Amino acid sequence: MKTLHTNTATYANAISITQVIMDASNYLTFWGQLQTESGWVDCDFVANYDVLNEMLRHQAPASDQLQMLIVEKLEDMRSRPDQIPEIIDLEALLGAPMLFNKMTFHMSRPRFHREDAWMEYTGDRCYYIQQVTPHTAPPAGPGALVRQMDHCMDLLSKSYALYLGFMELEFDEAAARAEAGLADDLKYTMAYCAWKQQAA
Repeated sequence: MKTLHTNTATYANAISITQVIMDASNYLTFWGQLQTESGWVDCDFVANYDVLNEMLRHQAPASDQLQMLIVEKLEDMRSRPDQIPEIIDLEALLGAPMLFNKMTFHMSRPRFHREDAWMEYTGDRCYYIQQVTPHTAPPAGPGALVRQMDHCMDLLSKSYALYLGFMELEFDEAAARAEAGLADDLKYTMAYCAWKQQAA
């Protein structure tokens, strides 16, 4: 399965980035493609620098060149604020788009609030990347089941932490749970228990 859609979230295993657009905010825009069950489709992505750092770390060493290009652009932006925004054209500089496929992307569609309801306005061609989690090789040998359980507990704990983040942003309870992928009561309870266990 390459992508999984829910009412408010999408999980994908691969994206391709052609251009990176940087401005004075803490967010970046990526022009590229999303891998779906029917193939690659054009798509734009928005992420903050924390998510970008995770993407670069999980895709290293293939992403090292992109990391250096971003650092150089940030230095240029500090010295020439009148040139913002900056664009990194990966096809022109590296000869090909940058593939990110060693992680799962937790994404949501951009929405705005109108008349007590959230309205989506970009369809399936633009996503906000909320979080990435690395793919792990299937464990082998003694203790494999324990390691799998630990990995599941870690993912559940991160989902609950994401839910808490949405609550801090003053989302209502139902919306925060939905955005974090915890609308199911059983999954929500398991995520809370995992979070408590890791916090102890």
